[in-house]
Amino acid sequence: MNTKTKAPQMAEEVKGLPSAKNVIPAEIEKKENILKTMEKFKPEPFRSAEERISRKNQFDALAKRYEQLKEKDNELKTFHAGNDKTSAKIIFKNAQGFEFNIQNSNVIDKLTKSAQEELKILLNEAENEVLTFEI
Repeated sequence: MNTKTKAPQMAEEVKGLPSAKNVIPAEIEKKENILKTMEKFKPEPFRSAEERISRKNQFDALAKRYEQLKEKDNELKTFHAGNDKTSAKIIFKNAQGFEFNIQNSNVIDKLTKSAQEELKILLNEAENEVLTFEI
């Protein structure tokens, strides 16, 4: 008979565990955090036609930057593909007219690979900006 009276008391204690009560508030807190995050990234409505036109011009500049980087990437790939390793030459020239010529095929290979890596990073950044931009 003692066991019968202890079992219901244990069941009541299990129901009253603090971890069982915290499950629902934790889910509510997660939902609230998600809603706050969504609200943070929610685009603000534009106030005027001028602002929308300004945003469109900004987008055009981003698109132009992406297209120029893509064109340079294609040019670099063409240069690298056409490099026969015997007659290639890279010339650095500054605004004052000073020139620096490189004809070593190993150095040219390293420079073009480094340029391709940097260009790839810039191209990915520009593409992400174009894809995420909101007018």
